[in-house]
Amino acid sequence: MARSGLILVVLAVAACVTVAAQSTAGRTDLRPIGVAVDRTTRLLVIAPHPDDEALGAAGLIRRVIATGGSVRIVWMTSGDGFPEGVETERGITHPRPSDYRTYGVLREHEARAASGELGVGERSLTFLGFPDGGLCELASTYLTAKIRAFESPFTDRTSPPPGERVLRGVRYRGIDVRRELERVITSFQPTLIATVHPEDEHPDHCSTYIFVREALDKVSLQGRPKPPILHYLIHYGSWPLTEDAGAGSLLAPPAMFPPAEGVWTSLTLMTDEVAAKRQALLQYKSQLLVIGRFMLAFARGNELFLEGEPVSLPECWCDNGENVATELPPAKYRRRPLLR
Repeated sequence: MARSGLILVVLAVAACVTVAAQSTAGRTDLRPIGVAVDRTTRLLVIAPHPDDEALGAAGLIRRVIATGGSVRIVWMTSGDGFPEGVETERGITHPRPSDYRTYGVLREHEARAASGELGVGERSLTFLGFPDGGLCELASTYLTAKIRAFESPFTDRTSPPPGERVLRGVRYRGIDVRRELERVITSFQPTLIATVHPEDEHPDHCSTYIFVREALDKVSLQGRPKPPILHYLIHYGSWPLTEDAGAGSLLAPPAMFPPAEGVWTSLTLMTDEVAAKRQALLQYKSQLLVIGRFMLAFARGNELFLEGEPVSLPECWCDNGENVATELPPAKYRRRPLLR
């Protein structure tokens, strides 16, 4: 979660309770998740930034590990493009590229600690190192291997750090994001994937969905079946900041969420799973400094997932005002541009 505009909105609404959120509070009629978890489960969690995996699926991760299954966590970015976070954590103004890079190393360290609380070892963690705050542009204007690479306005990088490149020669281009996800999927061979929903309002998040679907399409052309996907939601208005956001309460879907975008299901967490999720979130000290109340609102007695193929295709608005749907050619998992 590194988009500055979203963080400012979250902070602005943190002290208030929306009527929409209240209308769903306390719902207990959600069906359980429709996939079985056992020792044969191979869960691949794909998160836009360090902390999204814990916010959306820490309990699920813990459940798979406890039953003897395997988990691999992949972070699209290292969360290094978060100006408010850098300024708060380092006590500075006007951060330089070196400050952002150092901040990314810190967030990776926190991610390793958080994963350890869930029982996931370092060998099962992968940082792809793509640009925080730049995934939307990679999904729009930086699509082919023949164009120049995107340059992060935060870190000044045009490629992932050398130690985080799954494939040789990858740069900040959309095609390289897809290629690296393809390699991860084919090498790990997941039986279940957990990733963000395309209706998530953060541009890095909905763009992550686009890249995951593109990679899965390519993998399926090789004759490999697509595993079921559990979609988690992180950013949607002021959700889940409600009055009953305590550890003993249940997380309910946001009101006014489009009803055709999948079936809401719930994973009821056991006491130790709730505790593990909370401990994992507490490892993200740099994020708690800025958005702590928002993060801890996810530490409830359940986790929510949307199952089924979303009806609406992703339409992401980049921080520069560009709409991915207006830049990409028509494809199965992209909306056509609206006529204005």
